[in-house]
Amino acid sequence: MNIDVETRWTERLPPEVWQIVLHFTSSETIRDCLGVSRLFHDIAARKIFSSLRIRFGSWEVAYELTDKPPEDNECRTCCVLLRILTDPVFASYVKHLDILAFADKLAPFEMCSLTKAIGAMYNLRTFRWHTVSGTFTMPSNELLGTLASTCGRLRGCSLPFSIQCLDALRSLKRLPVTNFSMELVHPDTPGAEFESLDAYRTSLASLFEAYQGSLTWLSAPSQVIWGCPVYIMQGLTHLSIHHVEHLSNITLLFRHCIRLESLDIQYPDEPPTTLFAALAANPAALPHLTHLKIRLHPGINQSGLDALAAFIRSKKNLRCLDFSDRGSTIPELASMLSAIESSSGLEVLGIDVYFDTLGLNDLAILRRTIPKTVTALRLRLLYSPFDMDEPPEENIPWIELWAGLPRLAFAHVEDNEADPTVWYDDLAEAVKSLKLLARRASFHEVERIDGNFTLGDSWSHTKVQFRTVEDFGCEDWEWLMRGHVLLDDLDY
Repeated sequence: MNIDVETRWTERLPPEVWQIVLHFTSSETIRDCLGVSRLFHDIAARKIFSSLRIRFGSWEVAYELTDKPPEDNECRTCCVLLRILTDPVFASYVKHLDILAFADKLAPFEMCSLTKAIGAMYNLRTFRWHTVSGTFTMPSNELLGTLASTCGRLRGCSLPFSIQCLDALRSLKRLPVTNFSMELVHPDTPGAEFESLDAYRTSLASLFEAYQGSLTWLSAPSQVIWGCPVYIMQGLTHLSIHHVEHLSNITLLFRHCIRLESLDIQYPDEPPTTLFAALAANPAALPHLTHLKIRLHPGINQSGLDALAAFIRSKKNLRCLDFSDRGSTIPELASMLSAIESSSGLEVLGIDVYFDTLGLNDLAILRRTIPKTVTALRLRLLYSPFDMDEPPEENIPWIELWAGLPRLAFAHVEDNEADPTVWYDDLAEAVKSLKLLARRASFHEVERIDGNFTLGDSWSHTKVQFRTVEDFGCEDWEWLMRGHVLLDDLDY
């Protein structure tokens, strides 16, 4: 076929049609479109560069995953900032910006360049600043002021919880955000982050007051949540409480957050006795809940699991459930598994199961439990032949668990790497509806052509660590994996 004729034919179709077509293709295919023609380049560029990650320093070193930072970090960052500053069209593509700030201190030139680049991105919708320590660079007052004055379309903002950022809250009041997140960072001295909260409680209240009527999503440490005015809580539809120190005020949430559709609670240390007591006393609370994520450490008693199960049973609108405690066996999870089995509208599910035995009966229970309506499944199977009461049965057909889910589009499995339950190729072959497949930190898009499948390149470690809705292409899939640690030093 004549290539010129073929190209002219494709260019006769409206760009809007090709935008729809590219929406259903893999990210690798979209990148290939950059070199096809001017038309396809412009359409693909809008999608590829709608999300940017700008790196300062090495997050890999900060997380103690490696001792040697990548060599090209600074060069890439400079090139991206220069492109934004000199190309208004490219700057207009950017809608979601993540700053990975893991340098001790940015030079004035770097901070100035970043600030001016933000001023050029007038289409920005979300701005997220990632770091782990108060010793690393924080967003300056000038930068946040530029963000507030220039990015009028900004709706989502995520900032580190630090004295530097709390000082700049005056600027943030001008942002018409609906989604606000504060992430805890490690201070120079233990406990300093909560001392700063007390000092800036008035500033936080003033910030929340400025967002009254617009703020619907809030993610913050429990100390910030309980400092939020009640009238702001009443308008929330999505709430994430992380680094929980106490939940003695949880009944306030049940009483005032009557519009809540999504609840995410991370309890990192002590057993959440107050949470389960509140669930037992208020099983019918939050009737509009569609998303529930509970992340705990081991140490949950049976009455607590039963209370959570009763709470789940009462949520008739529940579509997405993610429960992680890293320590409960199938017998201990009996009431939870029964509640999951009865949730006929469940579409997204994540669960951890610990095995002290491993056999066909365990597989049968899980197959019966997981609803056939599930489109995304995160399954963490914890087992070790050396820790079991008796040797595991041989040739357990785990693939039947996944193959029995006809609508499954995203699967994430974490099992024993030395003795895995399933293989990538077997999963992709058995589940024809799969579009994204992952084990631990290895994510692969599944592309099918004429009945055959290919697995895309594995996501980079940076993409896995700072994964976003834009990466997954589905809000529910990102929600399912949110908060789960996927990378460790064994991946390097």
